[in-house]
Amino acid sequence: MPPLHPAFRLVRLTAADLGEALELESLAYARPWTEAHFRGEFARPFTLALGFRTGRQFFGPPPTLAAHCFFWLLGPEIHLLNLAVRPEYRRRGLARRLLRAMLALGRRARVESVFLEVRPSNVEAQGLYRSSGFAVTGRRPGYYEDGEDAQLMTLDLI
Repeated sequence: MPPLHPAFRLVRLTAADLGEALELESLAYARPWTEAHFRGEFARPFTLALGFRTGRQFFGPPPTLAAHCFFWLLGPEIHLLNLAVRPEYRRRGLARRLLRAMLALGRRARVESVFLEVRPSNVEAQGLYRSSGFAVTGRRPGYYEDGEDAQLMTLDLI
């Protein structure tokens, strides 16, 4: 994978980033998280949110939240909740780099395993997770609000 373009920088997101997170989410997903969902996650002490922001340039648009991921750091586990990339910034390795940053935090915190749910219809995301070492370990029937099942994927870090 090529090095990340210097125009992107990794940041920790806070409730001050709510508007940008909502905008990104609405562009990335047909069924985006709601404002209440984001506010709830920002309020939880065990939720961490990382993002890639475009850099400020002398001329041109202001920095933009290009990608984000939200996850719970719960003792020996990480639960990845949400990973999204703005459509115009896809295929640049941002999702993979956010995943790596999350895993690096987990290793420093001595996390033993990471798990996530993904739609069986989201083949692209499944490919990202599989190529990062995750394996399908279960199924959650009717997990999504539209009734679609979720595949449970897990990665052991120890």
